[in-house]
Amino acid sequence: MSEADRLSPQQDRTWSLLVGVMMWLPAELDTYLERSADLSHAEYGVLRCLSLSEDREIHMSRLAATASVTPSHLSRIVGRLEKRSFLTRSTEPTDARKTLARLTPTGAQLVEEVEPGYVAEVRTRVFELLENQQVDQLEDLAEAILTPLRSDCIDLLPPRSAR
Repeated sequence: MSEADRLSPQQDRTWSLLVGVMMWLPAELDTYLERSADLSHAEYGVLRCLSLSEDREIHMSRLAATASVTPSHLSRIVGRLEKRSFLTRSTEPTDARKTLARLTPTGAQLVEEVEPGYVAEVRTRVFELLENQQVDQLEDLAEAILTPLRSDCIDLLPPRSAR
């Protein structure tokens, strides 16, 4: 294997750190959410996206992009959440090929109860460890990496706030 086929030592270390963050941060948030609300991080992400949307209703394809899950994974998540009465599914009235997910009052109440603790966990595990400039850099880096992978996810985010 030639040098061109290997990451540089800095790239290798950086990649290992990024993989560690991608692996262990969601695992820690999963543990918190399982303990506090009997939800996975992905399930909570779906409920949270619905709670932030207008009318607490989103097309399933947009929900997948907003919650950063694949459409097939979203179907399984929505099925589990529907069984627990946290959301409902229905056909789009103007296009029967599209399915809408809607947050129920029970789901909205759960998000309202869980959100403060979730925010505290994210702040503790991410933002309190970084200086303001590092938060700006993290936003820039995450956007630079995600944009070519899933620009639709970027398009659904609120606009960047003034720095």
